[in-house]
Amino acid sequence: MGVDARPVRAIFTLAALASALLIAACATPEPSSPAAARPALAPEPAPSAYVSMLRSQGVETAIPSRGKFILVNIPSFELIALQDGVPVLRSRVVVGRPAAPTPELLSSMFAIQFNPAWTPTPLMIRNEGLHYMSPGPQNPLGRMMFDLDNDEFIYLHDTNEKALFNREQRALSHGCVRVEQARALAAWSLGVSEQEIDAMVARGTTYSVPVPEIIPVSLVYYTRFPDEGGQVASYSNIYADRLAQK
Repeated sequence: MGVDARPVRAIFTLAALASALLIAACATPEPSSPAAARPALAPEPAPSAYVSMLRSQGVETAIPSRGKFILVNIPSFELIALQDGVPVLRSRVVVGRPAAPTPELLSSMFAIQFNPAWTPTPLMIRNEGLHYMSPGPQNPLGRMMFDLDNDEFIYLHDTNEKALFNREQRALSHGCVRVEQARALAAWSLGVSEQEIDAMVARGTTYSVPVPEIIPVSLVYYTRFPDEGGQVASYSNIYADRLAQK
């Protein structure tokens, strides 16, 4: 009586199928066609007319052609907020006095703190008799503080001493930058109206609101700097150790 070969053939058929599936699983897929590749990023737009003008006058700050950017020129006591390289807000500022100069730095704004409390440094307490100030209209930080990411504890903020912005020489702070148009700057930074900023302040409590996009902030030192009309103006070298011609 002959041996039935059907079970043997079935075993070989199953083995062959398993082997084929294993090879298929380990096979390298066909490379994707160029049409399936990700689209190339759009090239960076050309610098705006304002940025080109700054560069022609020797202001070398790298201002992006897209997005928000804040430029503070220390000797001219001025802040300029730019959108896509175009100025949309200009504000007077108060900067550090010569004994506590505002440093040149490139930082970034990541949040706005409303109704901040203020704690002076030990040096301020010892030398000037200053003390902790709770949130409110008499707080030295005013009603809002713009948080910057840097190791020197430098930030932008509102102030309760609005009259200081009327002075021609405004090197008066402990190093941070006080902003006259803080309310407008906060609205622009958060992408809301100034009335919404008023409502945020009116809550009275201390809290932070992250900005929708991180905003680069550049603090620079140029004693020759274009004014609002694009004309180069000369400013005092308020910090004697800086280069006056810059």
